[in-house]
Amino acid sequence: MLNKDLIEKEYGFLGEEIFLNVSFVVVPPRRVQEAYRSFMDNYVKNFGDDIVQRGWSIVNEARSKIAALVNAASPHEIGFVKNTCEGMSILADGCPLEAGDEVLIADQEHQSTLFPWINQRRRGVVLNVTKSADGEIPIERVLAGMNERTRVLAVSSAQFSTGFMSDLRTLGTECRKRNILFAVDAIQTLGRIKLDVEETSVDWLAAGGNKGLLGTLGAGFVYCSDRIVKDIVPPYAAYQGTESHAAPPAVTTDFETLAWYPNARRFESGNLDYNGILAISKGVELLLELGIDNIDAHVRKLETRLREKIRSLPLKIVEPRDPENWSGIVCVYYPLKFEDEVRAILVERKIHATMRGGYIRFGIDFYNTQEQMDITADALSRIARLEK
Repeated sequence: MLNKDLIEKEYGFLGEEIFLNVSFVVVPPRRVQEAYRSFMDNYVKNFGDDIVQRGWSIVNEARSKIAALVNAASPHEIGFVKNTCEGMSILADGCPLEAGDEVLIADQEHQSTLFPWINQRRRGVVLNVTKSADGEIPIERVLAGMNERTRVLAVSSAQFSTGFMSDLRTLGTECRKRNILFAVDAIQTLGRIKLDVEETSVDWLAAGGNKGLLGTLGAGFVYCSDRIVKDIVPPYAAYQGTESHAAPPAVTTDFETLAWYPNARRFESGNLDYNGILAISKGVELLLELGIDNIDAHVRKLETRLREKIRSLPLKIVEPRDPENWSGIVCVYYPLKFEDEVRAILVERKIHATMRGGYIRFGIDFYNTQEQMDITADALSRIARLEK
């Protein structure tokens, strides 16, 4: 069970506000807020003398925490980047792909996952696009799309516009059998729904820290399995990612080769966003204290409650037929002509959610409650009556 006292300590400041916008950006817990502020205070207090040394201590601690969250074999399989898009782009550019090789991807993917692979068409790489059906991505279609030219399967753990969650275990198992690189954009579920990279045979995972990881914008990470890491050529070359640099004041004398780190650190370049990584570290720390299994069970329970209460409403509600494909994200469409009225109803009920192009996306997390699901259901009932 979730530690309610700990949640109150970290999120009591929300008061009566119902925050269901984690699928867009999270409001960080108290420990993240305090750590983020203190980082700059210490920076100034020490005139920056120890900033890099302290920064790498933060980075190494964060690697261990993230590795524990996703069940990576080792912390060195974690590398830090700016965001999900950069993480997926590093893989796309660094993969040893040749003209005619295929990348399998679904038509629902967010641009952060899709565009890096479209960009590889300049190399002659072919995109094999799986067509969705009624808001779902049938696994049978994905598997049928695999062939002897498929080199990469890129999927989101959950689709941003529908909440449909992929069966990563089945996909990963099939990819491993066929020697297809399995790449996952995990930002919409990581920290809310359990994701085990070993059990799901994930080779590459990318996620920004500003959603379920409880961090902030501008810092994220990649997981790169030791199985493939030496095959991926980093797009940036810097001493932070190599073992071959000369320590100042010495200068480089080898102008022929680079000795990359034999792990995910090879994908890090320049000074990192130490404060952003600290925010992720403190956020993941809270997730580990609460227990990802407890969080997963709580999110699924609340989603079930909300769906049961709104299922009969005369609104278009995206609902995957199999609850195994639920992700704690509920998308509801409303007549766009009532946008002002819909927004007013949500504001009145103090509900924070994503509103775009005639749909509302509710992202459920561990700090939400059954009472909040009931209030949200009542708000949607009022929205449904706007047509009358």
